[in-house]
Amino acid sequence: IVNEQMVEAINNVLNSGDVPNLYKNEDIDSIMQACRAACQQAGFPPTKANVFNMYISRVKACVHVVLAFSPVGDAFRTRLRMFPSLVNCCTIDWFGEWPAEALYSVGKQQMTLEDLQLPNLEGLLNLFKVIHQSVEVAAKEVLVTSKRSIYITPTS
Repeated sequence: IVNEQMVEAINNVLNSGDVPNLYKNEDIDSIMQACRAACQQAGFPPTKANVFNMYISRVKACVHVVLAFSPVGDAFRTRLRMFPSLVNCCTIDWFGEWPAEALYSVGKQQMTLEDLQLPNLEGLLNLFKVIHQSVEVAAKEVLVTSKRSIYITPTS
């Protein structure tokens, strides 16, 4: 995050679909022209507020935001407190340990995309699983010895 104002703008988009003071008068005029008919079709009088609300509802329906934050340190926790939409308006995926069956399944899916004709595919898939799990164990050991977290996903 270069500037915390960026997170404030993202928080506003997530919460309301709008960023305050974003639009120039020319932009507002374009929005009014583009959304007036949709507002009338929805059965609302085409007032400035109704047309803009129609525009915002379209933005909310069409905009998808993907954010990635590191959970390491206090910055993430502080941002969640300062910008509640990061929690209230998002689905948070915490990347934790993968079960052995999932590691095997992902390996099998990737290795069977093309007909590689490997002599021991089953052994190779089990090897992928074991290597990934051994890296997870080593990461826990690094955390204990050096107090440094290492995050592992099946693609890292």
